[in-house]
Amino acid sequence: MLTLLSFLFALTLLIAVHEYGHYRMAVACKVPVLVFSIGFGKAIYRWRAKHPRAGQNTEFVISALPLGGYVQMLDSRESSVPADQLALAFDQRSLKVRAAIVAAGPLANLLLAVVLFSAVAWWGHPKVLPIIGRVEAGAAADIAGLQTGDLVLKVGKQEVKDAQHLRALIRGDIAIEEASKEGAAPNDIAEQSDQAAVWEIDRQGQRLSLAVKPVLTVQPGQADSSAVRRIGAVVGVPSETEWVSAGLFEGLAKGYGQVSQITLLTGQLIGQMLTGEASSKHLSGPLTIAEQAGQSAQRGLPSYLTFLGLISVSLGLLNLLPLPMLDGGHLMYYLWESLTGKPVSVAWQRGLQKVGLAMLVFIMALAFFNDLTRLFT
Repeated sequence: MLTLLSFLFALTLLIAVHEYGHYRMAVACKVPVLVFSIGFGKAIYRWRAKHPRAGQNTEFVISALPLGGYVQMLDSRESSVPADQLALAFDQRSLKVRAAIVAAGPLANLLLAVVLFSAVAWWGHPKVLPIIGRVEAGAAADIAGLQTGDLVLKVGKQEVKDAQHLRALIRGDIAIEEASKEGAAPNDIAEQSDQAAVWEIDRQGQRLSLAVKPVLTVQPGQADSSAVRRIGAVVGVPSETEWVSAGLFEGLAKGYGQVSQITLLTGQLIGQMLTGEASSKHLSGPLTIAEQAGQSAQRGLPSYLTFLGLISVSLGLLNLLPLPMLDGGHLMYYLWESLTGKPVSVAWQRGLQKVGLAMLVFIMALAFFNDLTRLFT
């Protein structure tokens, strides 16, 4: 039951925010909104505002199938419009106004994600301190002089944030990432990652500097290619934690940074799937999303908010894809209109919509197939 409720709440919230983005921008641009619907199919509940905005008399609808939503605006292409209101119709407005209204939906989802990730940062989380636990005799940590209870402050020039950060530094993940950004050659990166680093530690109030050189280690039964840099010591003691929360602006910065990073990674993944570099198995459908919703809800509010943020980013980016049935498809039309000075013809729009619908159905079917594959394997 928790899985179903958390999934339905997530779906309703993200759709409502998306459609509200379209609605709010339309109202701001003084385009009359006729219907604001959450869901499709038979209407469960309808209402109108007691004190509507000037020029607006929107009917708000909650429908039976919460698998989407729509905002119906005054549009002379869909129905006859009184002469005194023709200038306000969506299709009669400037290119900038139409593009702004269409783009507002996906942008609302991205903005929601920033707020959700910021809320998690404001809420805070337990941080496992980078304290050395048990040290294996004769291992790299023992040879370097590390002892149980040492608090690691720095690795080289990097200030250590927590135990997870220290593990990444030991593995060389962060060093390799930074060197790659600077354009270092693969051989140089490998050479740098094999060098000893000076660790600054706090040992019972005394500051010490030790040269620590992680060793490539292969787990029993695994191939040599799976070797990982290790020091032969437990990193992070579960009982040694502290609660960390961000301030207002720091939280906003973290929220924006997470959305930017997820957007970049998602864009790269989509590109890799299109070129065949990444498997289409990365696509997830409603069954996987529902499962993740339930699991995150069980772990607590911060985990669930993080899940909502991830899905909100995904929904926003999905709608920006240049498929005729999505917001990105309409923006593609407007780009063509801005370049040529002429709108895309009705015949072309109808043809592209059929192609877009076929592609969208294929993507949804593939995602659902992936869900079933994960479920039964």
